[in-house]
Amino acid sequence: MTTKLFPAYVFSQAQHAGTIAAHNHLSLTNPTGSGKAILLGGVFISQVTAGAVALVDPMRGWLATNVSGGTLQLASTIAKLRSTLPDPAGQIRTEDMTATLGAPWFNSPALLSTGAASGAFVHQVPSSLPNAGSVTLYPGESTVLRTESGDTDQRWNLSIAWLEAD
Repeated sequence: MTTKLFPAYVFSQAQHAGTIAAHNHLSLTNPTGSGKAILLGGVFISQVTAGAVALVDPMRGWLATNVSGGTLQLASTIAKLRSTLPDPAGQIRTEDMTATLGAPWFNSPALLSTGAASGAFVHQVPSSLPNAGSVTLYPGESTVLRTESGDTDQRWNLSIAWLEAD
């Protein structure tokens, strides 16, 4: 018996500074008409600070639609889990995209500090439940990683993994 391997991908956003106002950092969209289902594998979040950070909101993952703007990443910036895979259908946007937010599906606490500091962990946010499957994005659906408030001394490191099924 052979196991079917689905095309799987990872995008890792370069470290970037937080903002004081609400901010959409990263989105993954399954474009309308793709003919695919995107099954989220997980989100990975780490953080350092360049100075004091206090009383900021967590990074949250939101289900969303109507994502546009920001910087659309080239397919070449998305890692293929096997080099022979086709380019992904999923689209990654970074920094200040707009979106119609739905329900949030995770929270990841912000690192608070009295000066420059480093978090001692990478928060691995799984997106599946036993006997239920993964958070699934059908054509026209997205997930957005967003903070409601922040600090310019924050430095976020974000990655997202997914697979695509016909």
